[in-house]
Amino acid sequence: MDNLNDENKNVETIVSEEVTEELVENKTPTEEMFDEEGSFFGGGDHTYVKKADKYEDVRSSAFTMLIVGMLGIIFVILALTKVINIPFSEATAWLFYSIMSIVFVAFTIAGFFSLRRANKLKDEAGIENEKIDEINAWANENVSKTVIDTGLDLNESVEILYFSRAEKIKGLLMHQFEDVDEGLIDLLTESIYTNIYEENEE
Repeated sequence: MDNLNDENKNVETIVSEEVTEELVENKTPTEEMFDEEGSFFGGGDHTYVKKADKYEDVRSSAFTMLIVGMLGIIFVILALTKVINIPFSEATAWLFYSIMSIVFVAFTIAGFFSLRRANKLKDEAGIENEKIDEINAWANENVSKTVIDTGLDLNESVEILYFSRAEKIKGLLMHQFEDVDEGLIDLLTESIYTNIYEENEE
């Protein structure tokens, strides 16, 4: 058991050193590496949205389209059966009801397709959330101030030190979880950095 722990520490140290060397040799922080609020962005998708958030958006849109479409179809039926009286000429009424029927049917069909997509996203969100929990659990066990700050010049400016730390966290995560989307890694890098360097200080 002790040998296994020693091997894990050695691997962690090697990865940490590799990330540090890459920072020193290849990474020069620039303004483009931060957003307007100073947040870190790596090479992943800067607008990454978690599957759970996508699911909520698509689900909301699906129900909106279904409600609008069905209410519209009901309105057209009531108008055609003269329950609702609309003073149109016969030619105008035919054109109006035809266009409205097509529009509301299209809304309803689009709503059903969006609902199917939402159900698929729900499954994907569950898988992604499990992966996020796995990454956070690993980070809690293996990513600490000591590991991150090893090899860094702590006298650097706050902005450069922030970038260096964030890039190192990202490097550790990508080395451990090679199959995870880089955009998600960027997102989790932010939360892990905040947990280690900001929330703990409070």
